Amino acid sequence: MKLDIETLMIVNLMLSVIGSGAMIVIWQQNRNHFAGMFQWFVAMAILAGSSLLFALRGSIPNFISIVVGNTLIACGVIFLLIGLELFVGQKGPRIPNYILLASFVLTMTYYCLIHPDIVIRSIIVSVMLILLNSQICWLLFRRVTPALARITRIPAIVMSGYIVISVGRIILLLFFPLQTSDFFHAGFVESLPLILYCGISCCLMISLILMVNKRLLQQVSVQEQKYTMAFHSSPYAIMLTRLSDGVIFEVNEGFVHTTGYSYDEVIGKTTHDLGFWVNEEDRTKMIRELSEKQKVREFELQFRKKSGAIFYGVYTANIIEINNEDCILANISDITELSNMKHELQVMATHDELTGLPNRMLLYDRFGTAIANARRNNNAFAVMSVDIDKFKSINDALGHFMGDNVLVAVARRLSELLRKVDTVARFGGDEFILLLGEVESREDAIRIAKKIHEAFHEPFIIGDREMTLTLSIGVAMFPEDGRDMDDLIKKSDESLYYVKNHGRGNFQFYDQIDKNT
Repeated sequence: MKLDIETLMIVNLMLSVIGSGAMIVIWQQNRNHFAGMFQWFVAMAILAGSSLLFALRGSIPNFISIVVGNTLIACGVIFLLIGLELFVGQKGPRIPNYILLASFVLTMTYYCLIHPDIVIRSIIVSVMLILLNSQICWLLFRRVTPALARITRIPAIVMSGYIVISVGRIILLLFFPLQTSDFFHAGFVESLPLILYCGISCCLMISLILMVNKRLLQQVSVQEQKYTMAFHSSPYAIMLTRLSDGVIFEVNEGFVHTTGYSYDEVIGKTTHDLGFWVNEEDRTKMIRELSEKQKVREFELQFRKKSGAIFYGVYTANIIEINNEDCILANISDITELSNMKHELQVMATHDELTGLPNRMLLYDRFGTAIANARRNNNAFAVMSVDIDKFKSINDALGHFMGDNVLVAVARRLSELLRKVDTVARFGGDEFILLLGEVESREDAIRIAKKIHEAFHEPFIIGDREMTLTLSIGVAMFPEDGRDMDDLIKKSDESLYYVKNHGRGNFQFYDQIDKNT
């Protein structure tokens, strides 16, 4: 039997080397996902070292072959236990195993050097394997979470096989004691367990690889469930479309709630079919940017609901691959209320509260546009200061409520008279500023001033009262009278007060007033 056991030891060495290679590959591929696999590699490498020492028995000192070789087996199993604890996230006490290992080394040394006995040594090794493998089985069967128990069951059964073989080995040694101290001549009692150990080692490697793969699949399944839950429970409108043809193949409840479409009404359609984009140019721009950058971030765009109502949304999208096909994952956050609120705040900040006309801030902003256009097109423009004649007497005689209504009526009529390129702003009290853009000559300004006066010949009906109002108007021209807003307003005001002091109800240009009066 010498050749048979030597052959088995060589086979065991080859299996250990293959196991070490397999474990290093598994560790390199999954070290960012799971802990403990490096310890598996160390365990297999240690077991390969022990197999080498056993194969060299007779060529090296017995202490190294027997004591060191069997100690390496115990160390390998301990490393395997530590690796499995890290893998399942259940750390156990380690000091007892270190004490057990020290006792094992001392006992093996005694029965190797002081009182050599191959039977007792074999029983001690088997007991050590039973104690260590029992801890592994307890870990994989009982200490893991229910979710992990399904994937650790097979390795636990394989490790139970080590225990069964070790118990059987002890029974064989007790009933069929070895008649020799030469391990290679130990015969059936040692060769059978060794054959079984080789077989169970192959099963262990396979079960560990399967356990890693199952846990990866479990992790993918959990992540898929999380993403599915996040997709469907998100309050935002989310849709998945194919990049190639734009066909929608998945939407969430947020999309249904936001747009008013049912699930069946959108699946298999395109956003173009639904008329979802208010401006098709936006859709074209998003597709182009997605193709170039693979993503777009937080574009404020307009979309159309099933009812035809327009809503504002923040559009974010990424290109992802699903079933080997490029798809668009789009997320739309409805910001209609926020947009309306922002618009209202902007209107409040730039418009007069009473009349709704642009205020001083917006007037200055539009002046910047007007002066830029005038310089670019080599045009002139006019600034008019407009004041309601005898407005104070209206307030005093009829009250401020009636005075406010008069201001609103005057603001409305002035607005109706002007062009889209012009601006009428309330500057305070009963004074209005008119910014007349694209005025080609003084005659254009005169024509507009006369048009205003003629329009105010028509009486106002305010409440149950009919009243006729007149206006005084002062005019300053850009660039002759000034090149900035403050200067132009100052000079149009001077022209206004000149009209006020010379009969009211008329208009006057700045360059025509008598500066000494």
